[in-house]
Amino acid sequence: MKHVNRFFRPLLLLLVLSAVSCTTPRTLGYLLDMEYNKDYPARPAPELKMQKEDRLSIQVLSENAELSAPFNTMLTITDLTNQTAKQPMLTYVVDREGNIDFPVLGKLHVEGLTLKEIEQLIADEIISRGYIRQPVVNAELDNFQITVIGGTGGGVMQIQGHSFNLLQAIARIRGGSNEQINIKEVTVIRTENGVRTAYSVNMQKNALFESPVFYLQQNDVIYYKPKLYRLSQPAGAFIGFVGTITGFASLILSYLALTK
Repeated sequence: MKHVNRFFRPLLLLLVLSAVSCTTPRTLGYLLDMEYNKDYPARPAPELKMQKEDRLSIQVLSENAELSAPFNTMLTITDLTNQTAKQPMLTYVVDREGNIDFPVLGKLHVEGLTLKEIEQLIADEIISRGYIRQPVVNAELDNFQITVIGGTGGGVMQIQGHSFNLLQAIARIRGGSNEQINIKEVTVIRTENGVRTAYSVNMQKNALFESPVFYLQQNDVIYYKPKLYRLSQPAGAFIGFVGTITGFASLILSYLALTK
């Protein structure tokens, strides 16, 4: 019986170490349940909708600079070629009623509209009132930003463009390193229509693509829980060294047991 125990103990230790070495990388990975060479539906990014206190930059252009000038009080009267070059755009803040006060046109309700819808709204108003036959309206969101908190720090991300998703945000947090981020439970806090809602997302599951917060909106807050512990670099190196030596020792003991 003692001989049997001496045979099985090293072998059991070898199996345990092998299991740990095989499972550890998977516990740290993203999108673990996605299969290779399998198609998954990809929904397009929804267009951002304006909220109260959003800041918009809007510019009106036309073939006749004198006609569009009243809608761009910061623009000088120039020819069309110069207008299409980069020029200042007026900034508007969406008030508590969801309106902006636009030159000549007055108050326009823009809350809940996309940028394209706002451009079309202003163009239609200009045309219907007989100011310009074919105006060109450009609108941009100035405050597309995401707040990140958790772990050892945080900050505010300024987003360029009209689309930004949770994977891109996590990639910006220390390069998406799992040393800091508990990717099994990332929280996104979103405020819509005066209601604040918290969503929990598991970055290891492909279900995150269907989450309502996969595509982020302006003023979303991302909270990532820190790991329960973090080893210093010397301690981590020492544990790795011990693990390697233990693995080799287990292999040698197993081999000796089998040969006996």
